[in-house]
Amino acid sequence: MISILEKQKQESAKDYVLRVLIHSIVNTELKPGERLVDQEICNLLGVSRTPFREAELGLAQKKLIEIKPKIGTYVSYIDPGLVEEVRHLRSVLEAEIAMMACDLLTPEDIDRLWENIALWQLYIRRGDEEKMFYYDKEFHKMLYHMCGRSYWCELVEGVAPHFDRTTILSFRCQTKEKIYKDHEELLEAIEQKDKEKAREIARRHMERYIENIGTIQQEFPDYFIQ
Repeated sequence: MISILEKQKQESAKDYVLRVLIHSIVNTELKPGERLVDQEICNLLGVSRTPFREAELGLAQKKLIEIKPKIGTYVSYIDPGLVEEVRHLRSVLEAEIAMMACDLLTPEDIDRLWENIALWQLYIRRGDEEKMFYYDKEFHKMLYHMCGRSYWCELVEGVAPHFDRTTILSFRCQTKEKIYKDHEELLEAIEQKDKEKAREIARRHMERYIENIGTIQQEFPDYFIQ
């Protein structure tokens, strides 16, 4: 069942439906291979079929759903090759961001990032998957914005749902301590203005997927393209 998120001010019906469906796909409330029942979703969200159809086309362009004419619309299975492309893109960009951060971040910026890490650790202890995911993503987003690379962040977010689905699944079958430790060590390197160390930690952080993908596929074989 999809989450009924609150509609934001000035948000169009199409954008609202798109945001809800991406959230539900990433969090596997809508599972790979599951059929989207348009009338049911429209009723739940209080929208007409027109914005749903527009959102549906947007999801198809992002390769998050597959539209089968005269058959139905289905949530796409996870494509490891596509996820690897997103991981590689993020690895390149975020290694560069880590080095830039050594020169650009203010003490106030660094304090905000430490606050993020403290909250993330709290929700790890509580086992709150939604909050863990939120603060993990927020840490990376803040680094992009603090380094003046908001457009890079937009580009990454456009393709992020493919990688995000595997992140959510990794939370369910892998320990979170390595990922948490990466954030700590990265911020320490930035504080010390050690560019090479920051770059290496950022690169290593994005390779956690490579370490975990075998376990994720073993635990959730029905979620992946066969």
